[in-house]
Amino acid sequence: MVDIALQIGTHDLVITSDRDLLLIDNAERVAQQIQIKLKFFLAEWFLDTSDGVPYFEYILVKDPNMNHIRSILRQHISEVDDVSAVTDLTLSLDRKNRTLSVEYTAETTYGLVTRLEVLGYE
Repeated sequence: MVDIALQIGTHDLVITSDRDLLLIDNAERVAQQIQIKLKFFLAEWFLDTSDGVPYFEYILVKDPNMNHIRSILRQHISEVDDVSAVTDLTLSLDRKNRTLSVEYTAETTYGLVTRLEVLGYE
């Protein structure tokens, strides 16, 4: 299974020097798909309003329940193809900058994937 590579900061397509799209696979693909999954809001896509993370419902609220958020994010990471388990998940809420840092380690078919995703306004 392969995926089209996206720029880390801008999420633009990566185009090689010979004007072709860069394809990724293995752990790099799984990490990118987890990032996409974490940035996808519930009901964001009109053709499937049941998909996505329920940010407005449980996370972007006045007094968020961090244990509930942890279980929501753990579930969504686990739903990504080739992820067998989420072994570590650490959350850090920055109220001033309105960001949530999610550091996770996931067991995948290709080995461990450890990343830090900063969710919020960019």
